[in-house]
Amino acid sequence: MARCISKFGVISIILCTFSFFLLDFYSKSKCLESCTTVHGKVEVARDVKNNLNKALEKENPLEREKDLEREKQLERQKELEREKQLKRERELEREKQLEREKQLEREKQFEREKELERQKQLEREKELERQKIAEAEHLHKIWLHQRQGAQSRLRFANRYGVWNEHMSSKDILPRLVMVKKSYQSENKYKVKYQGKLGQLLTPQELLCAIKTKVNISTLVTADLPQNADSWSQYLPRKTLQEEVKSLGKCAVVSSAGSIKHSRLGQEIDTHDAVLRFNAAPVLGYQADVGTKTTFRLLNSQLVSRPELKFLEDPLYKEGSLIMWDPAPYNANVEEWHKNPDYKFFERYSEYRRRNPEQMFYVLNPHAAWQLWDIIQQNAPEDINPGPPSSGLLGILLMMNLCDQVNVYEFLPSRRQSDLCHYYERYQDRACTLGAYHPLMYEKNLVKKLNLGDDNSIFHFGRITLPGLRGLQC
Repeated sequence: MARCISKFGVISIILCTFSFFLLDFYSKSKCLESCTTVHGKVEVARDVKNNLNKALEKENPLEREKDLEREKQLERQKELEREKQLKRERELEREKQLEREKQLEREKQFEREKELERQKQLEREKELERQKIAEAEHLHKIWLHQRQGAQSRLRFANRYGVWNEHMSSKDILPRLVMVKKSYQSENKYKVKYQGKLGQLLTPQELLCAIKTKVNISTLVTADLPQNADSWSQYLPRKTLQEEVKSLGKCAVVSSAGSIKHSRLGQEIDTHDAVLRFNAAPVLGYQADVGTKTTFRLLNSQLVSRPELKFLEDPLYKEGSLIMWDPAPYNANVEEWHKNPDYKFFERYSEYRRRNPEQMFYVLNPHAAWQLWDIIQQNAPEDINPGPPSSGLLGILLMMNLCDQVNVYEFLPSRRQSDLCHYYERYQDRACTLGAYHPLMYEKNLVKKLNLGDDNSIFHFGRITLPGLRGLQC
């Protein structure tokens, strides 16, 4: 029994040992197989890598060349950009330099202009001084002639020393002679007088010439071309002469500075109708110019220029308005409408729309030059080639409406001064003797037609003229 157990134990030990060796052999076989597999994979990976490296080695020279080319291209672009930047900077610098040069040139030009202006100012001052000296010498000569008893037109051939109807350019200041020549040279209105000078008509002949040759009527719609309808529709249906028919004694009140302190207001207001001019006020001057305003004669410049406040100023709301605008010399109504002196049409229409009940007439543009021809005919020399003044046109208008016309301070009284208007401070001898208008020759004509005496002119600045309606020619 014991012997059997012992044999069984030995067999078990031998089996166990054999099993152990089998297991160990199996494990080592598996491990070896595993290692062989890994090694194979590593070898494959190494082969793939080697193949890739070989392929890359073949491609790398081309890629490197491309990379080098790209780098060179990029470098060239950078270089071009730097050149462009430098060019822009140089261009900007040139522009700045040019701007600095232009600025310097502008400053130099400004300095030159300032210097020229200073020189012109000095020249003007010198010229003014020369004119003053010439005027002083001229006045001194007149004084010497008076003192020596010389016969001088400027020394008025009457004991009152009023306006002499034979005044000419020989009797005015050198400055005004130069102004007259300047206007004659310019000849804005293309005046070409065909008649004779210095015809020395009698007062009756002058009156008949004015009555028969000067159309002082006002315009109606039918007188104008169809394309003027936008404003001509606002013209009164009747002419001023048809509307007024006839007036008795009328007054024309000049705006001259010599009417100031005249105390003529009460006398002026006694007339049946009173005509005033342009912007001449009544308020504040009633003692000298009166209060009544029946008609107001306006030039087209006053109506046309907005800064003169024609549409807004209440001064123009009293009485009937009459406006005149000079045409080119010898132009008909249609030609005048195409080329007026001032484009008043729109503002005329606007005023009529705002004030439909107030009469607002427009003088026939022929009247001014028809009257100018008569003034030139009566003068001994070429007169200023500008239209007659509002003053003379107003006088003629009232002579057509009234039986008798008293005109105040058109011929200056003993209050004569260089003050142009009684309501302003501006002074100029041209306002009495004329520059743009042939005013001196207008006064000669009016003095010739005067029915009054020199005493009335000297003390009151009043001349008396006959109406034209009853005149027999």
